Amino acid sequence: MAKDFSEETFETINSQTNAGNQIRIQVDEEDVPTTYASICRVSGTAEEFTVDFAGPLKQTGQGTASLRVLERVYLNPWAAKRLAMMLQQAVGQYEQTYGTIELDERKRRVGGQ
Repeated sequence: MAKDFSEETFETINSQTNAGNQIRIQVDEEDVPTTYASICRVSGTAEEFTVDFAGPLKQTGQGTASLRVLERVYLNPWAAKRLAMMLQQAVGQYEQTYGTIELDERKRRVGGQ
């Protein structure tokens, strides 16, 4: 069975306060809404990053498609950097377990079609 990092409902996080004191934060994920996104878009300013989660891509005509943003998350630069580091670590662990994630769709197709 694959390791699922979200199996526990409550997670204890150690955090440093500005005064240097360590506090324990309990995260409650009990009734959190979930969304599946197949595409994300990131933009930013000096003050914040915006992450849009979207999907699915719907073809609207010859050579055109539409995409609906499902969730938008704003992050301060420090949270954005921590998220990037955590995603990099998670993807690395995934690839160690399951192999390299191929981003080129043509190479992922069975038979190279």
